[in-house]
Amino acid sequence: MELSPASSTGSLLVLAQVDHACGDIISSVMEQLSVAGAHNVHLVPSLTKKGRPGYLLFVDVPSAQLSAVERLLSIELGVLGWRVMSAEHRGLATDSRTVDVVLPRVCGETSVAVPVKVVCDPAGSGRVAHIEHDFCVRLQRELRESDGVVVPLRVLKAHIQSAVADALNEGRSGDFGAGKEKET
Repeated sequence: MELSPASSTGSLLVLAQVDHACGDIISSVMEQLSVAGAHNVHLVPSLTKKGRPGYLLFVDVPSAQLSAVERLLSIELGVLGWRVMSAEHRGLATDSRTVDVVLPRVCGETSVAVPVKVVCDPAGSGRVAHIEHDFCVRLQRELRESDGVVVPLRVLKAHIQSAVADALNEGRSGDFGAGKEKET
């Protein structure tokens, strides 16, 4: 597989310095930025002039949603100016799949359909599966509520990651674990 094609048309990166808003307001605006169409929102703590605390806010946004993002920066955060740069998002090709795995449990084993994003190495040296945190949290809650099984989240995620890796490795000669995975 090759690098995914660059889609520089209409992709922008907004950089704003935030130094007059408290954490709960910034957190709320970060959610609003996502709802307004931002692909990614990152907040980095910084020190501003005279050693004052502040933040650098990075917003990856399609050009069509830029005005909504700028409105939130100005109205909600009180930012007076920001930088807008053309951006190009790059990455390896990914494949969304569902992998059926069996997880060991205190009360026996359980079969779970795990949604994963598989990143393929273009050099052909392997695949890496990314497991969504929210899926692990939901599964942890379901196990606790339905079966009374309490598993620390870090342990559960490690078991899922291992089982998914095993399933992917079994399918190395075929199409991603013949019979164990389904395209989504």
